[in-house]
Amino acid sequence: MCGRFVLFIPLQDVAKEFQVSQLSFGFEPDYNIAPSRNVPLVIRKTDNRLILSRWGFVPVWADDPAIGNRMINARAETVTAKPAFKKAITSQRCIVPANGFYEWRKTGGKKQPVYIRLKSERLMAMAGIYNTWVSPSGETVNTFAIITTQPNELIKEIHNRMPVLLRPDQYEEWLQTEKLSPEALDAIFKPFPPEALEGHDVSPMMNAPANNSPENIEPLEGHQGIIA
Repeated sequence: MCGRFVLFIPLQDVAKEFQVSQLSFGFEPDYNIAPSRNVPLVIRKTDNRLILSRWGFVPVWADDPAIGNRMINARAETVTAKPAFKKAITSQRCIVPANGFYEWRKTGGKKQPVYIRLKSERLMAMAGIYNTWVSPSGETVNTFAIITTQPNELIKEIHNRMPVLLRPDQYEEWLQTEKLSPEALDAIFKPFPPEALEGHDVSPMMNAPANNSPENIEPLEGHQGIIA
């Protein structure tokens, strides 16, 4: 699964990467984004837009938004079949911008957090689905889930899932609001090339979601990176 990620690049740079012309909100750098946080998403309407959305997908039929706490991820293998996700994967796909994400490696009965990013240090584009949930009282809440897939050769040393990461040439196809063929989805859901990623152990202080500091992503002294 993907349970924490990082976004510290200025929002103006996010907008430039995804060809968004207007910004209607601000966003402070966050080095420890956890479920239920509001974060920027890229969606497609008549053009590309950035919206703030709560992490934790709430289906249109839900009575209580708390269901989103159990829907932070959607599995690539089942996202087209699950009733909660079927509409969103058809026409409500989004990109979740990130500088990197965390996973936890089990070592000697303990869990060691690892920060993973692109070797190029470019912005990551995680594939997601979103829904605007309307409460019984009429309140609207944007919500989303990150799609996960089988791990590549690097990530499988740490975890049995990884987020679906998009290449720049896949942005347009993913954001379009028309249904994608099973073949197109299969191609997008392939694990990202391991040689394009790098990672290193970080301090366990990031385990607490309240700890939001650039120190969270600094290499842990005396620990070796997971990629040469």
